[in-house]
Amino acid sequence: MLTSSCLKRVQLFKTPFAAFSSKPKPYDFIVIGGGSGGMGAGRKAAALGKNVAMIENKKLGGTCVNVGCVPKKVMLNLASYIEDGPLFRDYGVRGTDDMRIDFKHFKEQRDGYVKRLNDIYANNIKNSDIDLFKGTAAFVDKNTVKTSEGELLTADHIIIASGSEPNLPKFPGYEHCWTSDDVFTMEELPESIVVLGGGYIGVEMSQIFQGLGVKTTVVNLGEKLFQGLVDGEVVDVLMENMKKLHLNTELGVGFTKVEKLDSGKLRVHLNNGSHIDADKVLSALGRKPNLAPLKLENAGIELRKDGAVKVDEYQNTNVKGIYAIGDATNQINLTPVAVR
Repeated sequence: MLTSSCLKRVQLFKTPFAAFSSKPKPYDFIVIGGGSGGMGAGRKAAALGKNVAMIENKKLGGTCVNVGCVPKKVMLNLASYIEDGPLFRDYGVRGTDDMRIDFKHFKEQRDGYVKRLNDIYANNIKNSDIDLFKGTAAFVDKNTVKTSEGELLTADHIIIASGSEPNLPKFPGYEHCWTSDDVFTMEELPESIVVLGGGYIGVEMSQIFQGLGVKTTVVNLGEKLFQGLVDGEVVDVLMENMKKLHLNTELGVGFTKVEKLDSGKLRVHLNNGSHIDADKVLSALGRKPNLAPLKLENAGIELRKDGAVKVDEYQNTNVKGIYAIGDATNQINLTPVAVR
């Protein structure tokens, strides 16, 4: 029969290994994500005198700054300039018919601009006396979060502002496709590209590529672009402009697979029996909440049917003291909404 002291030793070694780690660092407020929403929430809490921790596993600024609005608009401005250049011939401007892009140099300048914004965010965090932790966050329980670097943090109030990631369904050949994130890593422009999807991302990216001189084709299952997203009159004007750009559209047609050819090109097989060959294929089939690494189940956080965090009108989750904002809630995925 075990004595009480022996029993204690047995129980000790049945204790999970995590229990031997250092005591969690206490905070008033933990922010998961250093994007627009997380930055706004964290700095506001710090300004109110709260002790704030922020966890970010990528570059500060989130989707908008790094792989969304900011670098996209820089590319859009360049594409628009190249498109409009020939219009100035009637005003005596010469040399606009043979404009060429040193894309490597352009990328360096664009990335440098984004880097300056990253640094501004870092300085804002420092000036707000927020403790920044690098790594991916995961819930241990409703008040405790562990980073992938091994840091344990605890707080009565935690906000999920983990943003979104590209939605890339696993159709045949999906592994050959770019996502919108990949566009901002390319070192040189392809000669041709097929864009799968006619939503916001697909339409914007297709116009940018066409404006930069890339032969572009948009494939969209719906009969119209922006199906159900914007007014029909707006779509009609958009289609007229796309025709002027000689941007090809395959509407009301789906795709069945993407095949890599021996030549290195990619072939998109359409469900009408035809196909399109191109150097690159961009899967622009939307974005989804970036929640998988967070282990929300450990905190008992409820999700919606679409996989987003379920919140009320005040951004409260079903767990008291845990909130969610921005793309993690898949409501209106815009920077001003996340900040608000």
